[in-house]
Amino acid sequence: MRLKSTGGRIVHSPLSFSFQMLELGGSSSQKYDAVSASFIPNRQLTPYMLRPQLVIDDPERVIAAGDYAAFLVNVVWSLTLCKGGNSSRLKAGSDYTVSSGNALSISRNVATGEVVNIEFSADYLDKTRGTVSHFSWHKSLSTQEETSVSLQLDLKAPKKLNLSPFKSYGDFPIEAVLSNGSEPMAADRCVYLWQVFDYDSRQWRDISDSDDFWYVSGKSAGTITVRQDFVQRVFLRVTAYSKAFPDRQFSDTVLVRRWYGQWEDSPEFAFAKFIMTDTRQAQVQVTVTNRQGDITDPQRFFDIELFYRSAPKAPWESLGNATTAFIERDQMSTDHEVGDICRELSAFVPLAMSDGSVLVTPDGKPVVAQFPTSSKEGV
Repeated sequence: MRLKSTGGRIVHSPLSFSFQMLELGGSSSQKYDAVSASFIPNRQLTPYMLRPQLVIDDPERVIAAGDYAAFLVNVVWSLTLCKGGNSSRLKAGSDYTVSSGNALSISRNVATGEVVNIEFSADYLDKTRGTVSHFSWHKSLSTQEETSVSLQLDLKAPKKLNLSPFKSYGDFPIEAVLSNGSEPMAADRCVYLWQVFDYDSRQWRDISDSDDFWYVSGKSAGTITVRQDFVQRVFLRVTAYSKAFPDRQFSDTVLVRRWYGQWEDSPEFAFAKFIMTDTRQAQVQVTVTNRQGDITDPQRFFDIELFYRSAPKAPWESLGNATTAFIERDQMSTDHEVGDICRELSAFVPLAMSDGSVLVTPDGKPVVAQFPTSSKEGV
């Protein structure tokens, strides 16, 4: 007779699975501030990080209890960008990365009007039982626009900006900053316009690159630069606004001027104040002082003319534009006096013809000069 047989097998108790997705950093939700054009949080700085967790409990203790996410197979992360009815896959390496432990790091910010769908799928193979368990997970990322508007303009200069001719400022910057709350706004999110007050027409006008010799750069930027040597009295206004809120405009003004401060001129006899029988010549001079003391080479800053008269009631005679002069004995008499007229020099101005055209050098540069800012008195 033929042997009859039947088979049998070991029946294992089923495994217990606990699958979840852990958030390791960043945030699944973002806000977008349209004023500062910033994402909160910014995933380029703080990525959104996810890692699967698969906790297995084997009632037969063949498999030790613990996290077996690292043993998942057929792992697939899929990130799809949806916008306006169109969809496209995000790029691994630039938009997101996946580590060797199957962790996902998303560095892409999601703009308002966009949705990023994240899908995860993986399998776990139980070799003891010869079974495969499938796990999946999904989540959508979107951004809410939340605009916090507290705009203000800060002009980082006093209302009157005095540029002393005795100090060398060169090309001098004046900065204006538009802020939202306490945070300065990015330059590409703002509009700045600098204008100058026209004292003839009594109104504000745009700055001219060719005619305003004091102007260097920045009339459409947050910082304008002026050239000290050409500044006499320049009244500036800056207007600024956020591109997101063009109807909310802010303005401020600053007067930039050439300012000498307190100074005093003193004419005197260097020698021969008292005429003696052997006096052959007298020397007269003028010194100009301010709070720092005697001004070196004062003719750089002042128009100085020396005067002399032989008696208190005699007419004044000009000794020319100088700080020192000599008087011969035959011009002197008793009670002689020395005097001067000292006038502040203006900033450099272009020399213009009667038709208004500006004189230029052979290479096309304007011819400039300085002139006294006040008229002569008492002569």
